[in-house]
Amino acid sequence: MNKYFRNLLHKYVPQQFHDPFGLLNRLIRSRDRAAWFAVETSLLGLFLTPLDVILQVRENDLYGRAARPLSPMIFVCGAPRTGTTLVTQVLLNHLPLQYLNNLTSVFPRSPIVANQLFSRLVKRRPASYSSFYGKSDHLSGPNDALYIWDRWLGNDRGRIRESLTAAEKSSMTRFFGAFQMAYPGPLLNKNNNLNVQANIVADVFDNAYFICMTRDPLYLAQSLYLARLEIHGDTGVAYGIHDPDREATQDIIQDVCRQVLFHHRKIHEQQNRLGAERFWIVPYEQFCNQPEGLVTRVAEDILGATIRTQELIKTLAPFTISNKTRMEPEVFEEIQTTLSRLLTETEYNTMPLQG
Repeated sequence: MNKYFRNLLHKYVPQQFHDPFGLLNRLIRSRDRAAWFAVETSLLGLFLTPLDVILQVRENDLYGRAARPLSPMIFVCGAPRTGTTLVTQVLLNHLPLQYLNNLTSVFPRSPIVANQLFSRLVKRRPASYSSFYGKSDHLSGPNDALYIWDRWLGNDRGRIRESLTAAEKSSMTRFFGAFQMAYPGPLLNKNNNLNVQANIVADVFDNAYFICMTRDPLYLAQSLYLARLEIHGDTGVAYGIHDPDREATQDIIQDVCRQVLFHHRKIHEQQNRLGAERFWIVPYEQFCNQPEGLVTRVAEDILGATIRTQELIKTLAPFTISNKTRMEPEVFEEIQTTLSRLLTETEYNTMPLQG
């Protein structure tokens, strides 16, 4: 029974969160509306599990009748805390794109059917430029839908897949094919973890494109360090994927800095494998200064649409870059010193740190 409950819980709380009740307490204490909404939808999902299981029969029927997805599929990725959520919100607000919403987190087994049945509850509205660690605060808001990606990449979201089985490729194709049959048009989805394994998705879909965000390593390291505290409540537990070839050390600062540099290395490896036409590297700071540039590029290069950039600029102002010190000065200085030292090592000293 305990094993069954844990498996059920992990549909809504990923298994890398070893202290889900501690996480629940921190989310509630945050007083953030999006954090509270994440708790509410998780509880609602647990309550509606029997209905989700029933609807899964109809969902599977959709997969069986699905054709291969033909419209472009755009995946926003990057290390956590690099602005991937903001980019997703901006693109959804300014381009005709379909997406996976928060209702799918309530019905992880039957996301398409649930949206069809409860469409009146999830009428699309503009995405607000706010979130709590990627979580938005209403049912129609965009969702990473990592619980759906778990079907193909596995429940261990810290694991980097090098390939997919034939069954996993088929399942992925049928899901996105069914989604595009239900909601025709280009799809946008955020999955941070694809920054290190985009190639296995690109191998399945030749119409898949990846927008990979980077960020100044110093401020990314700071954000990842703080995320360990705010989400895990423990600086010794990594937030997001880290280098699988390195064991966590007692030196937390070094551990975080190596995680940052690992992501930068893997991002450029992915671009080398897929090509710059399909795997775009976009610095967070550049996007904040000129968000209209990325919107225009997606419209023209992926969607084949013409966009009036000057009119877009009037409705899409630059964003404030959140690169500022948010911790004790001595800890921040230690991060800076550690990054500088690591960049002299052979493993990192030839690696570009921005797009």
